[in-house]
Amino acid sequence: MDGTRVLDLGDVELSCIIRGEGPLVLCAHGFPDDERSFRAQVDPLVERGFRVACPTMRGYAPSGVAKSGRYDAEALACDLLAIADRLSPTEKVRLVGHDWGAIAAYAATAIAPERFSHLVTIAVPHMRAVMSRLVRPAQLRRSWYTFYFQLRGIAERGLAKDDLALVDRLWRDWSPGHRPAKEDMDHVKAAIRPRIEHVIAYYRAFFSLRAMTGETRRLLLEDTRVPALYFHGEDDGCLGVENIEGMERFFRKGVDVHRVPRAGHFVHLERPDAVNPPLLDFLTR
Repeated sequence: MDGTRVLDLGDVELSCIIRGEGPLVLCAHGFPDDERSFRAQVDPLVERGFRVACPTMRGYAPSGVAKSGRYDAEALACDLLAIADRLSPTEKVRLVGHDWGAIAAYAATAIAPERFSHLVTIAVPHMRAVMSRLVRPAQLRRSWYTFYFQLRGIAERGLAKDDLALVDRLWRDWSPGHRPAKEDMDHVKAAIRPRIEHVIAYYRAFFSLRAMTGETRRLLLEDTRVPALYFHGEDDGCLGVENIEGMERFFRKGVDVHRVPRAGHFVHLERPDAVNPPLLDFLTR
């Protein structure tokens, strides 16, 4: 049944929009975004006979905040696995992730590859392809905000300033040819405004000792063992398209990589005409 459900996963309660009937496609959004990130894909997926679940990720409103305080990739992955178990306990799930949702998806498929039949990631290549390139000068300039978010108190005030003007700036910088509707940006900001500390916590967790040395690092650097599809906009101002080079060798079941011209970081919103046909073809195989 279509509608919004609140799923109690133990550590956190997640609001989840569910549409359609059929095999489950689980779509995880990133930053700065919300559960409507896949609005250009939901209807085509439903028309193809899928049930689509779009959770609001932990920390973002109207979902809850983590009781444990954890916002690392392992915790995000466990949320996706818990949703899969709740909504599709006996059947494998098709998993789609953009930005932080992609990072969570890589980790989820590393924890339990047998739970997923297909993996689609957008705008964040496999971490083993990215890690050595993050320190290149061009990428360091693009990633300035990740270091800014480490400044406790300063980052919170800066993100909140002028009606979250930094969110508008990041969308402009990351997708320079795209101008989202004001109502869409208002919705994005409504998910972030009351939860700034928790949204920033994703970036602090990424640079934590746990992420650098522990289970989270292992999960993100492990080869992907689920058949995969990948999209990256050629004009991406967040992670340069050069970061996808050679990523195919980290996918044991193969990956079909699509470089999308005239698109930036939010490629699935900017160019659904280029994303949806291969996406639907892949997920219906």
